[in-house]
Amino acid sequence: MILSRKLIVDFQVKDRKNRQGFFFVVSGPSGVGKNTLLNYALERVRGIYYLPSITTRPMRPGEAQGFPYFFVSKADFEAMIAQGAFLEWKQIHSGDYYGTHLPTILYALENGYDIITDMDVLGCVEVMERFPENVVPIFIAPPNMEELRQRLAGREKDAGVIAKRLERVAMEMSYAGKYRHVIINDDLERAGRELVKILREYSPE
Repeated sequence: MILSRKLIVDFQVKDRKNRQGFFFVVSGPSGVGKNTLLNYALERVRGIYYLPSITTRPMRPGEAQGFPYFFVSKADFEAMIAQGAFLEWKQIHSGDYYGTHLPTILYALENGYDIITDMDVLGCVEVMERFPENVVPIFIAPPNMEELRQRLAGREKDAGVIAKRLERVAMEMSYAGKYRHVIINDDLERAGRELVKILREYSPE
């Protein structure tokens, strides 16, 4: 199934706003807790849709189509690249592709639906340039480097992988000033409430 024009989010008419949609983009270093905060906020804020990235990596136990990713074959992904179906995409060291689905974004913004996704800092810069009136960039920062190092060590046992991710942190942190909002994730409950407050500022229920 090639998703060049098909939407990957099931938008409900009741959530349509009488304005253009907002595109909330959450970024931050690996291990900072982006997905945990996103889950916290989306459980508490109605009417904002999570936009999954499209990937060619295999589905893992506990995952489903559309959460946390939309899974496709490499052949389909490459056909979608040729058809211009991605706002941005990348191929990582494993050979798997990841991309952000442009038709779903355009439909949401043009039809008054608010969407949210997590994206790396370079991808977010592209999005801000493409949709300057619609994008609300939110950066999640660690309280300090040692805390981030411990979080990464807790979820990844390969020291080489941890080292590579830490190498990226300085680059990623250098982009924080380009974001409209910065949340320091020193405490899940406090940082989660801050993210909920930001979302409700733009998308009141």
